[in-house]
Amino acid sequence: MLSSVRKIGELVKDVRRKVEGYIFVITLDENNSYQGIEKEQFQFDKIDLYLYKEGESKGNRPAPIAPITDAEKTFRKIRTWIEICKNVPDLTDNEREFIKNILKNIDDAKQHIIETLKKKIKEIPKKENKFLTLKLEAGSKYLGNCELFQKAHQYIILKKIQKTSSQNKVCSICGEIRDVVFARTFVYNFDTDDKLGFISGFDKQNFWKNIPVCQECRDLLKQGREFIDLKLTFKFYGLKYQLIPKTLLDDNKIIREIIDILSDTQKAIFLTKRTIKRLTNDENEILAYLSEKGDVVSFNFLFIQSQQSAERILLLIEDILPSRLRKIFETKEKVDFVFKEEFNFGKIRTFFLKSDEDKRDSDLDKYFLEIIDSIFRGKSLDFSFIVKFFMQSIKNEFIKDGYYLSRTKDAMMCVSFFETLCLINFEEEKMERSIFEEIFVKYGKSLNTFAKRGIFLLGALTQMLLNKQYADRNSKPPFMKKLKSLKMDEKDIKALLPEVINKLEEYEAFDKGKKLLAQEASIYLLQAGDNWRMSIDEINYYFVCGMNLYDEVAKVVYGKGKQSKND
Repeated sequence: MLSSVRKIGELVKDVRRKVEGYIFVITLDENNSYQGIEKEQFQFDKIDLYLYKEGESKGNRPAPIAPITDAEKTFRKIRTWIEICKNVPDLTDNEREFIKNILKNIDDAKQHIIETLKKKIKEIPKKENKFLTLKLEAGSKYLGNCELFQKAHQYIILKKIQKTSSQNKVCSICGEIRDVVFARTFVYNFDTDDKLGFISGFDKQNFWKNIPVCQECRDLLKQGREFIDLKLTFKFYGLKYQLIPKTLLDDNKIIREIIDILSDTQKAIFLTKRTIKRLTNDENEILAYLSEKGDVVSFNFLFIQSQQSAERILLLIEDILPSRLRKIFETKEKVDFVFKEEFNFGKIRTFFLKSDEDKRDSDLDKYFLEIIDSIFRGKSLDFSFIVKFFMQSIKNEFIKDGYYLSRTKDAMMCVSFFETLCLINFEEEKMERSIFEEIFVKYGKSLNTFAKRGIFLLGALTQMLLNKQYADRNSKPPFMKKLKSLKMDEKDIKALLPEVINKLEEYEAFDKGKKLLAQEASIYLLQAGDNWRMSIDEINYYFVCGMNLYDEVAKVVYGKGKQSKND
């Protein structure tokens, strides 16, 4: 993966993000005496003279140029950085005295600098970027013009990665023998040297062996990561993923094309408008566009979580081809057509967010990401495991008289998507053609056993009864108590059918259509026999599927465009 990040770094060297705004410059004369504060436009072609590095001055970290937040805190960042330069090894006595002289003079003028800075930044609109830095020799020299500060800046950057290094070793990224390789890239903060179990030979001096990286590769990795953070990081229902393209041939044409489009604001806007169909909730998602490419490029999906200064890999899905993305989008379109509603991964997230609605944070990310991994890799899913989470959410809605039917539809869309993508295989039994065959075929093979069909049709009949009770009472139907909060077992289902029929007869609503439906449900349940080998969650899932599709069932028994006067 890091090789792919390095390749992106190579390709984006000349298309790095343009930084705009204003720089407020603390100006010192030839004797390093404070002269005042000047304002100038940030010029991107002078970025090296500013010693500017993207993200370098985040938080309270010292830096030679820093975004202005609070005037005093920003001044302190610049002052502390110069203080650190004083302690760089191999400086001459004159160079140290030079730095001490700068520190003394800006310390003497500190209050005036801060007050002047507060006034001047008010002259610039809040939305504009504002930076603070320092110039020497009456403003003719940026810090990057001075060899002393160039040397100090490089030392400070390398100091973190020089904890352990080795000479004349092979870089793990480019494969070349380099004069010096370092232990850490500090591009992705996954590696750590504070636990001996992660270190070769359990010796910190050998930490460089984990991921030896030369300085050239480190610079390219850093540029690649900056571009990925900026343009190839996408939202994913409370999580985030980085999309890292990888060429399968020596031709970088497609990756260049992706970089070019994402680097151009107008092209990027056109792209997101063109690819309206999405799998996620991120309006900038580009997966539909990438699915149109040939299989000469693959994609890594890196799901990461930031934890203070460290990063943790939640999931890495490697080498996904455009043809696989196409298959996923084709499956999505089929599900959209069947259910007349757009399917996306948010339907799955509905059931894999929290194990308890009262919990503050999501605790089901692990299971959600396992399903996403299966979708992209084509790995099988365990329906008996997934249906537990479907029913947990549906039962919650049912108990509080909420939107259990729409939640059931979401679950059915997920099952249809998984089955069409060949991630779930359902057992099938040989059966004669039914008057409800069109419904059974429409919703896949999940209803291809006697027991499932009988439970499904009983669910539809029960929902018709609930509708009748609600219409008569304009309140929660009392028969809902008979459904045992959707925790019915095989025995409960078999006992429920005569109770539903009896209650419909009491309401004088057991008409010809419902009689036909009850008859079909009864036949299937009798043919199913005993010991259905289904969990309670599976039994109740097929029951609520019937409840959800009662209107389609009604069209069959009453004829399209007709409904029972009692329903």
